[in-house]
This record gives sequence, C-alpha cells and structure tokens, in this order.
Amino acid sequence: MLIDPSPYEPIDSATTDSDPFLTSAERVYRTILRKIIQGEFPPGSKLPRRKLAELTGVSQIPVLEALKRLEQEGLVEYRPRCGCIVAVPTVHRILDMYVLREALECQVARILSQQITQEQILQFMQTAAHLDAVLYSSQEEGFVSDLHYKFHIQLAETTGYESLVSLLRRANFLWLLFRGIHSKREHQVQSKDSHVVLVKSIAEGNPQNAEEAMRRHILEAKEPLLKDYNQENV
Repeated sequence: MLIDPSPYEPIDSATTDSDPFLTSAERVYRTILRKIIQGEFPPGSKLPRRKLAELTGVSQIPVLEALKRLEQEGLVEYRPRCGCIVAVPTVHRILDMYVLREALECQVARILSQQITQEQILQFMQTAAHLDAVLYSSQEEGFVSDLHYKFHIQLAETTGYESLVSLLRRANFLWLLFRGIHSKREHQVQSKDSHVVLVKSIAEGNPQNAEEAMRRHILEAKEPLLKDYNQENV
C-alpha cells in the first residue's frame, strides 16, 4: 500500500477531463479545486468567472455553481467589489479545521481498532514507515503533504463509511489549502516514527487507546502551525 505520488485521485485531471458523466458544474468544480490545493490558485487569488469559464470551456453559469459550492466548503470566499477569491487562512479557520479533523480522525481510529485485519495492518505499517521517512527527507513540501493527505484518507476509506470519508476529505482539503504555512517543520515536531506509532496503536484493538493516539497525532502539530501563522502576520 505504498502511496504513489500522483495528485489526489478524486480530482485527478485525467478523470476530470475525460469523464463523460460529469456535469459541467462538477467538471468546473473539480478543476478549480485541483488548482487550489495544488497551489496554482494560492490563498487570496481572485477567481473571475469569465476567465474561469474560458479556462474550462463552459458558460459562466456552471462556474457560478462551482464557486458557490466551494464557498460552502470554506475554500472560496466572496468579497464585495472584489468577487470570489481563494480563502485566506485565519486563526479561527485553522482552529475550526483542527476541531473537525480531530473529531473525524479520532472516530476513524476507534472504528479501525475494532475491525482492521492483519493484512491491512501490515500494509499500513509499510505506508506509515515510508511516510515517516519522507517527512525528514529533502522532498519538497507539496509532495510530502500529498502523501500525508492520502495516508489519512486511506485510513478513513478502510472503515467502509463513505460519509466519514467525504467529511474528512473536505477537512483535509482545507488543510492542503493552508499548507503554505503548514510546513514540513510542523510535521517534524512529531517523533520520527509518529505514523508507525499511530498504526501500532490502532492495531492493538483498544478503541480508547487508538482514539487517544490519533488525537495526540493531530493536535501536537496545531500549536507550531498557529505559531508560524502568527509570526507571519505580526
């Protein structure tokens, strides 16, 4: 289960461009989302409807629908006399994101501790070891964030609960949006085997211990992230 470095399976450009069953609004949504979380549209970037319509080859109506959806998800915000822009990180947004991630990922850990198979444990141990090694390597931050995102989404997918996966994907999209201040140093406050330790805790089969291990894993990175943000916005 080593995670490949290809970008975000649910919004992969090849799938977005070739799927004949996608509506125009869905195709535009996926295109904008992909560009936001890959950094092509950084926080604060203007998102003019006319240019987006030209970019995606559709009218402005599907673009408007896509922007409204992204606004509901917290990735886009509307400003009077300016229009839509990519959401800009604030302390409140960062805290909100961590509250959501903590609630969802702790539930993932509890569920997995009661149903994960030995084969899945071995696969996740391999993936976790790979991720821990990459966190302290010279790989660029975007690559590291992609691997980290996929690891946590795959944990959620293994629970079999689609709604949980969908909500967590949204929470992690916000995490990816803020990754400009979510540097590798934020990961490096964790132990060098933090993901392996997490998988081991889940594998023990104790829901409470698994939940606490996930909570520590999520929250121990929050303060460094807030500190980085506050230093950059003094």
